[in-house]
Amino acid sequence: MGVLEIIAEHRLGAKKLEAHPALRTALEQADKAARRPQLSDDEKARINSLVELCFEYERETDPDEKTNILRTLEEISANEALETPTQTLEEWDEKLKAADPAYAKASLAADQYTAAFLKKYFSLRAKTGLKTQDAVAKRSGLRRSYIAVIETGEHFPQQKTLQKLAKAFAVDVAELLP
Repeated sequence: MGVLEIIAEHRLGAKKLEAHPALRTALEQADKAARRPQLSDDEKARINSLVELCFEYERETDPDEKTNILRTLEEISANEALETPTQTLEEWDEKLKAADPAYAKASLAADQYTAAFLKKYFSLRAKTGLKTQDAVAKRSGLRRSYIAVIETGEHFPQQKTLQKLAKAFAVDVAELLP
């Protein structure tokens, strides 16, 4: 048993390590690689990451995060090239919405929230008499390109930006929120 296996067994637990035989095999291989006379900086960083993740796993209390750490341990220890995605982000998002009702519900709620914000935003913009993105940008002190991103719904503005927009529209920031 190598040093990495001992650390993993101690920090993850013997049963958890037994349940992941590929991880144990990969740790054995990493131990063998560490014994080579010449070790690349990348290999040193990879081995260091494995040790740090084992300690992080032990400190973590959230079961979902522990699962994520374990998956990351497996990926790093395998030292294999990861497959690049074959689908676009939009395709992946649609697939996830179809497969996960909770994600679909959250996505719908976020879309509705953004739509309600944009409705208020454009109403206040019109009441203020600001006809262009450039006019909003000048009055708010924001870049026109950022105003364009907000107006397309690609990004929901942070509090500081909301305050600048509210000041430009001469309203309280609460009036911008749905």
